[in-house]
Amino acid sequence: MKERNDNEISDLKDVKQWVSEGNFYLNQKQYAPAVICYENALELDPENTKIWDNRGVALAGAGRHDEAIESFEIALEFQPDNTQAWSNMGVSMAALKRFDEAINCFDRAIELNPDDSNTWNNKGTALFSLSKYPEALQCFNKALELDPDNAKALAGKGSTLRFTGEYEGAIKSLEKFIEIAPIELSYQREEAWAMIFDIKLLLDRKSKNQ
Repeated sequence: MKERNDNEISDLKDVKQWVSEGNFYLNQKQYAPAVICYENALELDPENTKIWDNRGVALAGAGRHDEAIESFEIALEFQPDNTQAWSNMGVSMAALKRFDEAINCFDRAIELNPDDSNTWNNKGTALFSLSKYPEALQCFNKALELDPDNAKALAGKGSTLRFTGEYEGAIKSLEKFIEIAPIELSYQREEAWAMIFDIKLLLDRKSKNQ
């Protein structure tokens, strides 16, 4: 095994420090300094697929999805089976409304790791955006099979069932979403309440017209 010299050991330590600092900023949703930290780490370790992936996540968080996709692509050049990079690239593709490409990314991630509930949910969301409701529902159901408390999948399932006219099922999914949704999904919780209200009004009108 080749021995590293003192400079190489120092550089490795610096890489870890930059990545740790970048992860801290990323967790705090301070995306601009996170990107800077990851880029400093990449100057020292330019073939590290995980750092390229993290940089992409930070860029995506800042809304810089085109640059994020480039970062994910580089991560995948170094490690084509980087499941997280495929999934993250799909999210950025979807954010740019490139839904077919997003689905291709999610399919690749699922091929590599079929047990990731979030990837199934993300694929369902992309299919929903293309009005492919039966296929979307299959993905949301798979996400919930893997993780019954996947709040986003519950919301997606509820929205899908609403569009397919399965109103009781939609209400049930949306109510569970409201029950378990974390605080960062408070806006979606309000939307779910409004959707339930609209569905109940619709059902009430149908009942009166019968």
